Amino acid sequence: MVAITKGAMEMEGPPPTAFADEENPETAPLVKDDSVEKSANVTEAVTASAGLGESPPFWLFMLFLASVTMTVGNKYVMKAWGDFANTLTLAQNGTAVLYLAISKYFGFLEMKPITGQQWKVFAATAFFLTMQIFTSLKALPYVAIATVVVFRNTCTVIIAIIDSCFFGNKFNKMQVASLGTTTIGMLVYAGQDINFDRVGYLWLVGNSVATIANTFWNKVFITKYTKELKIQTSYGVSLIQQLETLPIVFVLAAVNNEGGAYIAYQPLDMAAKLTILATCAGGVLIGIAYPKCFSLLSGTSVVVASTANKAVSILIGMYLFGTRLSSTQVLGLGICIGGSLWYALEGKRKK
Repeated sequence: MVAITKGAMEMEGPPPTAFADEENPETAPLVKDDSVEKSANVTEAVTASAGLGESPPFWLFMLFLASVTMTVGNKYVMKAWGDFANTLTLAQNGTAVLYLAISKYFGFLEMKPITGQQWKVFAATAFFLTMQIFTSLKALPYVAIATVVVFRNTCTVIIAIIDSCFFGNKFNKMQVASLGTTTIGMLVYAGQDINFDRVGYLWLVGNSVATIANTFWNKVFITKYTKELKIQTSYGVSLIQQLETLPIVFVLAAVNNEGGAYIAYQPLDMAAKLTILATCAGGVLIGIAYPKCFSLLSGTSVVVASTANKAVSILIGMYLFGTRLSSTQVLGLGICIGGSLWYALEGKRKK
């Protein structure tokens, strides 16, 4: 969840935030820095043959592994350990903080000095990110993974509309058509959702609000700090965000009376315990794999791979959790995902 937020959530529409889980939000990768992608054909291309660590297929597989782990794993854990969403978040985000802090200490990741002003600015991001993670985890026991994907794609449409109305971002006809296609797919799916659960949908609405708010806060301040003023790197922003989520999540855990988390953890079967550990590792891995994929491959290739990962996660989820979708839902889901992919590809082409 460490979403790099993505997602949070990975998200082709909203810019991902640090270590959010794939479908939590669709948690997502570390905050994307354009320099990662721009340097792909320069620095990384030179070392592309330097072994497995520079192999595009290897990193695409790592991205797939992390994506499926966070998407399917979080649902599995929440069904088995569902009263302890905040404790799970503490474990996942704490793992992310540990990774970032160690990497900073040994100089593996570039970070600039962290100032008091940065702590203040990104406190709002930490709150929104925490809400993304919390609402996503609370929704997962009630809804199908496909429903989460549809809501995430709907966020992309809403964000694009707000971006156009209030930030002056212009979209070409193909982008508008792709957003319209995504919306139609969402309406078809939701209108025939045989797994509809009011509680799950309400949590996903809350997740969507948090995702949209976080997206635009990041759009203003992460861009300012990492690209305009260049006083902090994307990794530094990620460390700040993740650290600031911990006290918030701790308070939420206390309010939710999650003091018995360890007692409830002990009788869990080995599969559930290993899945909890896997989601902690998966959040870190997704934050590593995304920037690496962008450095070794074109942005279009990464978008297509991310979409394929979503589809595979849905199929695995249907198998593991016995989820059934009507033929109309499958049609709506296909249209929604196809429209989102089209929009992402058009966005890359526009650049």
